[in-house]
Parts: sequence; structure tokens; C-alpha cells
Amino acid sequence: MSQTQLLDELKQAALFSRLDQPSLTDLGRIARVRRADAEETLFAAGDRATGFFVLLGGKVKLYKISTDGKEYILRVVRAGETFAEAAAFSGLRYPVFAEALEPCRLAHFEANEFRHLIQRSPQLALNMIATMAELLHTLTIKIEDLSLREVGARLCRHFLELAEQEFGTPKDGQTLKLETTKTALAARLGTISETLSRTFRKLQQNGLLRVERNRVTLLDCGRLREVAAGDLKL
Repeated sequence: MSQTQLLDELKQAALFSRLDQPSLTDLGRIARVRRADAEETLFAAGDRATGFFVLLGGKVKLYKISTDGKEYILRVVRAGETFAEAAAFSGLRYPVFAEALEPCRLAHFEANEFRHLIQRSPQLALNMIATMAELLHTLTIKIEDLSLREVGARLCRHFLELAEQEFGTPKDGQTLKLETTKTALAARLGTISETLSRTFRKLQQNGLLRVERNRVTLLDCGRLREVAAGDLKL
């Protein structure tokens, strides 16, 4: 990969999108590009946090394992997104596991080297604050969903968000690939497999979704939004 290509890819990340060319060039000098195979663990919960990552290509899941051995997916990271920033800058340990869902390309930034850049770039510091605020907002919404919304609303919101990430605007007829098993999806939505399966059946029977193996087609985005908002019950 050429340095120009790397800088172009790094600029796609929200954390670096507003940087001027000299700052971006400095950033490229400390980036360590690596590849990961599908199902490869990037770091484990409890590992010492020495840096953070920008995902250049592929998908990564961040998850925790409960005391009874169940996996709970907290976030699926996509190309152009960053992860592990908070752990790296706290100087503590990674609180979650990170695993490649498919072959990935990543840029790793060592925390101490990145701190030196922040000291010279106020814009980078501001971007860092904005990224942390966005992550906090996302986690707040997740807690609200788990606390206040029914499983059907959580599932509809999940697919609308996936469609927005994949296509820009959710529209009828769009087909999405399930990124994880239905068991893992149930855990992510704070429910159990049996309840998730019943919810899928209701959404299909009401003409909102079509499910074929690991693919889901949106049939009625208008009503999906109503269910997600709690304005329409299944």
C-alpha cells in the first residue's frame, strides 16, 4: 500500500477527517498497517491497552463474555471507524474482546506516539473529543433501548441502522446480510434466541421483513420505523 493510499483511507475516519495535510502526513508516519484473518482475535479483555485501531477494510466485533460463558456483542466496527481509543488513552486494559468477522485491514496507533501528535494538533484533539462524545451517545441509546423498548422495536431499529450504514438511506427492497449468528444477535439485543425467533416471525407475517437464511430484506421501511419508535405494536 502506498503512503498516499493510506492517507486517503485514514482521512475517511471521522477522527481524522478535518485534519490538514501536514497533520495527516504526520499521522501516516506512526500508523502500523496490519491484516487479520476472519475469526482472528485482535486483543482480549484484560490485555494491556497500548494503542487503538482504525479499521481500513472488513468488520470487527467487540464483545464481552459473561460468567456463564455467553457472548454479548457490544458493537460491530466497520471500515472507516476507530475502536479501543478510550482504553488506550486510559492507560489501563482492554475491557472487551475484539475479533475479525471477516478478513480485515487495520491501522494501529501506539498511544504514546499519538499523544505527541495531539499536543501539536488542536484539531486532532477536538476530533478525539467529538468521537468520544458520539460513542457515548451511541451507548446511551443502546441502554435506552434495552431498558425501555420491546424486542421488536430493538430489532427494527437494528436493521434500519444497518441499512443506513450500508446504503445511506433505508429503502424497501434492500437486502442485508446478518453479521452474526441469530444467537449472538439475540444477546446483542438483550433477549434470548426463542424470543428473537418469534419476533422475526411476527415481522415476516406482518410484511415488514423477509428472512432467508442469513439475509434479511426490508419490505416496509415506513412501518419498520413506526415499530422502532414504539408507535406501532406487532
